[in-house]
Amino acid sequence: MSARIEADVLAEDLAAYSDMDQESLDTVEDVTVGGMSFVPIRMFGPDHPFEAMDSYTGDVSRIGEVVLDVADGRWEPAFEAALAHPVGDLLVMDRVILEPPWRGLGLGPVLAGAAIRRLSQDCVAVACEPGSADGRELTEEQHREAAAKLSRVWERIGFEPFQDGVHILDCHLQRPQDLLAERQDEFNALCRAWREHHRP
Repeated sequence: MSARIEADVLAEDLAAYSDMDQESLDTVEDVTVGGMSFVPIRMFGPDHPFEAMDSYTGDVSRIGEVVLDVADGRWEPAFEAALAHPVGDLLVMDRVILEPPWRGLGLGPVLAGAAIRRLSQDCVAVACEPGSADGRELTEEQHREAAAKLSRVWERIGFEPFQDGVHILDCHLQRPQDLLAERQDEFNALCRAWREHHRP
């Protein structure tokens, strides 16, 4: 899915904070700020859960090897023990990539958290493996630094380290909901400050 600012929202802000005429406002288009990829894994569907994960990217397959008993398709015991109520499906956060101008503003956790809230119904957890996913060539040291930095970013919406580089967010806990609300409040405050700074 793509993450974008819709044209009507942009036009509304431009009308309020600039002297653009209506003809110019009518030409405003959506602005894409990034893209996200989530993979729902049905634990009680027609397909074997690990085979379903293995059919996606290598990253999704690696997460499957950590959270599932690959042979029988049930939860790996340590993963099951880490969850409050381990009955339901799994959502994998495969990629969250922001366009360069939109990085460093706190937007990633807000967008990812909103997507998780929408997509995680009937899921026990969301799993991810933090790392750079924007196609840049990185050294091993740079990859470790990127993974550590992204781990801290995702912890801000409730992900916690589990095993072998995989992080999990327990969907049955209140804490992720509270953290997402905090991130949204921070982002809204940033937007208000930007508007005040750019007010004519």
